[in-house]
Amino acid sequence: MRKNTKQRSMVYEELKSRFDHPTPEELYESIKPKYPRISIATVYRNLRILAEEGKVIEIKSDKNILRYDAKTEPHYHFKCTKCGAVIDLDMAYDKKLDEELNAKGYKVDYHSTIFYGLCQNCAK
Repeated sequence: MRKNTKQRSMVYEELKSRFDHPTPEELYESIKPKYPRISIATVYRNLRILAEEGKVIEIKSDKNILRYDAKTEPHYHFKCTKCGAVIDLDMAYDKKLDEELNAKGYKVDYHSTIFYGLCQNCAK
């Protein structure tokens, strides 16, 4: 495990305060006013390290855009096909799906499900 740096703590705390699954660029823009000396490379590097350590989740979009989530327990997402928002869904994670595959000889750590459609704002 790597030493926790001030910049890494800064990136992690900012991500934890957000629920919009920001890109590294979006996170950088929200950190920069508070810490003007931080670079975009520092944000990218620390997000990669946090993901390797299991403290954050990388969500790759259909266009290979990386978004990040500080909520690491298994949960589902909804991706709006109009505005591109990625939203955490407040619904029970179905462990039975993991158990069913484990019973067939697979070794499932967790599963990821993303629902696609119009978010509540775009559906209005």
